[in-house]
Amino acid sequence: MRDLQPNGRVLAVLAATASLAVMAGAGSSAHADTGSPDGAQAVQVNATDAAEIPCAKYLQKKHTYRTDPAGPSWQTHKTDKLGRPAHAEIRVGAVDRDPRLGLCEAVVDEWGGPGHVGARMIPAGVKGAGHRANVVPVAKSADRILKAVERKTLRCNAGYKIVTLGVTAHYKKNDNGVVPSRFSVYLEAKNRAIEFGANSFLAFDNKEYTKAGEHRLLDSLADQVEAMRC
Repeated sequence: MRDLQPNGRVLAVLAATASLAVMAGAGSSAHADTGSPDGAQAVQVNATDAAEIPCAKYLQKKHTYRTDPAGPSWQTHKTDKLGRPAHAEIRVGAVDRDPRLGLCEAVVDEWGGPGHVGARMIPAGVKGAGHRANVVPVAKSADRILKAVERKTLRCNAGYKIVTLGVTAHYKKNDNGVVPSRFSVYLEAKNRAIEFGANSFLAFDNKEYTKAGEHRLLDSLADQVEAMRC
């Protein structure tokens, strides 16, 4: 059985985040998120402020964290009614790569049990943030699929001016656990110069797949991205 006792690295991260209040702390300004029907509140953060989001199992409930929402590029993270990461979306190029790579992942890695890793829904390679609102326990097969999404996103970004990637984490009904049961991915590529837009959609369980099952999902992703002319 896997030893779930926090290791030294995890304890250091916990110590660094223990004194932090759940995001509405000093230095962040809250305002109404008029684009959310559930009345969620939005907090604008930048790459430095993101470090103030504690690496805790539950964040603020039905909350939205944003980087530069008024700018041409942005990153948005939403939590569900329990405060768990629920949706992450980025227009590629929104923020600098998080310099604290691996810190919250190391903590979240302890929550998933054997066969899971702490991973970013929006991967680091496409500048997905490393704070808890973007990090969840992911089965290794699902993590490989998310990494494939990362590669396809970068491929599309090379040929288009605007690429938007969205990842939604789904949880089992009446389950207050922090491990998502399923993910859905949305990738959109647009090129204003030729007025062409395309998108792909992929949904998969957060579990270990057989090699054949994993390959089927990867082939589906590849076919859709090919159809997008990326």
